[in-house]
Amino acid sequence: MKFAKVITVISLGLLVPLVQAASVELTPSNVESLTGSGTWLIEHFSPYCPHCINFAPEWKRLSNDLSSLETESDFHFGTVDCTLYGDLCRDHKVRGYPTLQLWQNGENLEEYKGKNKYDALTEYIHDKLKTLTPSVGWNKGEDEEVEEDEAEEEPILDDDDDEEEEEEQQHEDEQDTEEAEPLLILPNPEGTSVNLNEPKLREIAKGSVPWFIKFYAPWCGHCKALAPTWIELASQLRNQVNIGEVNCEALPSLCSEFGITGFPTLKMFQQGEPINYSGSRSLSSLLEFANAHSGPSIKEVTADELSKYLSLKDVSIIYIHKGDIPELIKSVANQYVSTIPFYASKDKALVKKFKLEPSDIPALLLVKDDRPYVYPATQDFTKNTKANRDSLINWIEKEQYPLISKLGPVNHKSILEGESMVVMSIISSEDKINQLKFRDIATTWYKSVQGEKKVIFAEMDRSMWRDYISENFNIDHDKTARVIIYDPINHVYYPNDLDNIQFVMDRPQSLFDSLDHLDELVGISTLAIHQKLYVSVNHSINWFSKHWFISFIGFSILASVIYRYLTFHGPTRLSKGVLPTYRPVDSHKD
Repeated sequence: MKFAKVITVISLGLLVPLVQAASVELTPSNVESLTGSGTWLIEHFSPYCPHCINFAPEWKRLSNDLSSLETESDFHFGTVDCTLYGDLCRDHKVRGYPTLQLWQNGENLEEYKGKNKYDALTEYIHDKLKTLTPSVGWNKGEDEEVEEDEAEEEPILDDDDDEEEEEEQQHEDEQDTEEAEPLLILPNPEGTSVNLNEPKLREIAKGSVPWFIKFYAPWCGHCKALAPTWIELASQLRNQVNIGEVNCEALPSLCSEFGITGFPTLKMFQQGEPINYSGSRSLSSLLEFANAHSGPSIKEVTADELSKYLSLKDVSIIYIHKGDIPELIKSVANQYVSTIPFYASKDKALVKKFKLEPSDIPALLLVKDDRPYVYPATQDFTKNTKANRDSLINWIEKEQYPLISKLGPVNHKSILEGESMVVMSIISSEDKINQLKFRDIATTWYKSVQGEKKVIFAEMDRSMWRDYISENFNIDHDKTARVIIYDPINHVYYPNDLDNIQFVMDRPQSLFDSLDHLDELVGISTLAIHQKLYVSVNHSINWFSKHWFISFIGFSILASVIYRYLTFHGPTRLSKGVLPTYRPVDSHKD
């Protein structure tokens, strides 16, 4: 079964963009020529999107089973990888992944809004085949004959009837317009830093939409050093926070007006006085600041809006309620403002979507891997007590990691400096075959342990973490997939199994056996000598702080022993040979 899956992935990777393929890879060079005729169902996806990964088997099965529609009805399946062809996806107005669109003769007819499931999509396609115009190419001759017969029997309408029909149609169009859901426009849709001119900056300053803006000068050395980080920041905050920049050499008076006296200066604009950023210029610090100051820690959404937002993040938390958001939820959301998005909704459609009962509301859910996990406690959310906060935080800490956590600026600290063992895949982003293998390994492990042992499965991109991998794990930069076990508490990693053979994707059982017998593995420290000393001192301080009473008694005993020693032995030792000693003379009579 696994061999067949590998062969399938290899075959898909080698597909050429021909119409005869079950699902055609569309690119900027072939999309117009291919989709210019016939009907196309096009999937826009990202290989890093968990929903896309989960949907992949459904799409493959659908396009294979319905491949006969290509010759019967001129109906085709196509895919666009938005990480490779971002401009094409922007032209298609894609705002989330996966997005399915129906195209006919080079025109976008509509976006599919149903469930990304085989049965629902099959029904949708067959319904569309019945309603689309005959220009698509199926049973064309018969349709033309029917149209001719209908034209002969159609009664002639007078002018009054025409007017009534036009009024009815206009009324229906108005109703459709009123019922249409407003389009959710997400910030920073392209994941880039926008070069701002004077009118745009003034508009931002007066508006309420959050913008994180860099004021710089081209000759500034610190600005040049920040530039790559700023570009990555904009990419990381795609569809979350607007990022911009102002060239103060080109607009000196404008920068002076906004109080810019040095470069680079970073400001968050959002309703009122801008907030100056004065922290470190590391990517993680900038991300934390941007997320913390770009709006409320909890975003109120509708059911349709939530579907879009859930496609952007691996993990999200939703509070479904009827009244106001309680302080307990707000306080916990503030603690995760830079790592996990919190949403709140009163939309009754979510009760059905997440298979809840009306009596379950209010409810708190954590969504990961396209599955909701309901907070099990029956506590009163209105009571913002320490016990309730700790209980909720402990639950989030336990459930917050998806099946595969992709290490990035936001989550790397909680994983690499956490308390759970980490099974780490060090892999190239293009290596889809080993990514699927690693996902199968994680799935098998979680099914076997059923939550008994906390292990995080994480994916570390070779290019992004090149220096870290080389310095900490002594692994050369190449395209070979590697698997290691990492113990963040003791700063030790294990590259080999119980037989001292290197971990590989094709031998998952050796990995499972090693996880069950970690004490028998030979580990390698990631710390230098001075780092080991620092960690030892730090652990000692932490132990003393946690066991302060025992430490106090121990220090008291030690202090008393030292005091007694100095009191009875110190004066004699110190005065010997320096001061004359006085001894009382025995007085007696002869």
